Amino acid sequence: MARRVSMDKAFEAFGYTPHTEQRRIHAAESQHRFLVADCGRRFGKSQLGGRRLAVSALEAKFAKGLTRTGKRAEYWIVGPEYSDAEKEFRVLYDTIKHLNGHMDKPGTYYNPDSGQMDLSMYGGSFQVHAKSSKYPNTLVGEALHGVIFAEASKIKPTVWPKFIRPMLADYHGWAEFTSTPEGKNWFYELYKRGQDPKDELWWSIKAPSWSNNILFPGGRYDSEIIDMEKGMSAEKFKQEIGAEFTEFVGRVYKDFDEEVNVVDAMYNPKLPLFVCADYGYTNPNVVLFVQVGTWGDVYVIAEYYKRQRTTEEMIRDIQEDTRLSGLMNVATLLYGDPEDPAATVSLEAAFKLKARGNTGGLLSSRIELIRKALKPQPYELADGHPEKLPKLWFDRSCHNTIREMLDYRYPETKDEASRLESKEAPMKSDDHGPEALSRFFGGYFHADKPKKRARQTVATFAR
Repeated sequence: MARRVSMDKAFEAFGYTPHTEQRRIHAAESQHRFLVADCGRRFGKSQLGGRRLAVSALEAKFAKGLTRTGKRAEYWIVGPEYSDAEKEFRVLYDTIKHLNGHMDKPGTYYNPDSGQMDLSMYGGSFQVHAKSSKYPNTLVGEALHGVIFAEASKIKPTVWPKFIRPMLADYHGWAEFTSTPEGKNWFYELYKRGQDPKDELWWSIKAPSWSNNILFPGGRYDSEIIDMEKGMSAEKFKQEIGAEFTEFVGRVYKDFDEEVNVVDAMYNPKLPLFVCADYGYTNPNVVLFVQVGTWGDVYVIAEYYKRQRTTEEMIRDIQEDTRLSGLMNVATLLYGDPEDPAATVSLEAAFKLKARGNTGGLLSSRIELIRKALKPQPYELADGHPEKLPKLWFDRSCHNTIREMLDYRYPETKDEASRLESKEAPMKSDDHGPEALSRFFGGYFHADKPKKRARQTVATFAR
């Protein structure tokens, strides 16, 4: 994997002066096949990938036999959206123009609006293509020499093992993953792999924003860093600027994916039917209908979700709805919100249900149970394996709960965080469907519920 082109001479020709940590990452490129750079904002992630590909373009110029044998050195830049891949592509494109390099025409296109970003040189023997992981059908092609994952933490976990990794096998190609973290997802797992000194193929680095000593010469206490910190919640600052893997930023249920977890989940008469509820008036009354499969899969098959309804009006609405009343007639157990026991008693009486306990306690514990169900399992199988699947599914009719599973989030600003009793508590909005579901998980899976978490109190989450 030794370079055929001097990195220092190439960077000098590019007019590129990497800062200290960028140079450290570039040095690792020649020693390890797979690199993971966990970076804060404004670190200079796009420069890493774009400049590396520019060096590969110079190397291809001296690679004998590519054109003669009809082979090509092909590289991809993969981002969650084309706009994410565009940043690295722009650095590469501008660098080649700076060198007065000859780009094939036709064959080279730079149209960020349409998403067509392709660079070809030396009669097609060197090619770079920008890809969006949003369109898996485009992630097919011939063998790759290398790939850049831009904003890797936002890319679905199956893209790397299912689509990209096999395409690197022919040429023992390399991969570079650069991103700001998004909780402890698949990018975090790759980062941990790069920290293992026994795994010589992998290497990783955590680089907070202030590692960019050119942009932030004052380091951690640079005035720009301090000013950004003033506007962010503590957890948001840790993630976006400090490059720390925290669960308490952004979406609460980061693993929830409409394309995966939303299905046609019809009522199965062979399984018992349960009801869970989160009560409100100004906030909506939510009732979810849930079944549990033989292997512990949880299916949310229907929902009631309405605002400005008393308990009596909610009951009447359900009785007048043919589908919901039919489901209520066969439901057996109720997992209700313990904060309003009177509403639970009314539902018990109206629909001959039996209420179950253990639906309160730590909100964080109930959230952890739902997160566990959203994680593809069995854990020992490789990501992308057809039998590795989540254990939580929603019927397409549960529009409001699905929307809230996507929108339920932690505070991002100091002002938002100041309204909560704990900096690790989610926002009190878009939480009604998830809250009802958490009542079921808390009660049904009570034996598996985490009992406590550092820096949280029961008073914070008891509701």
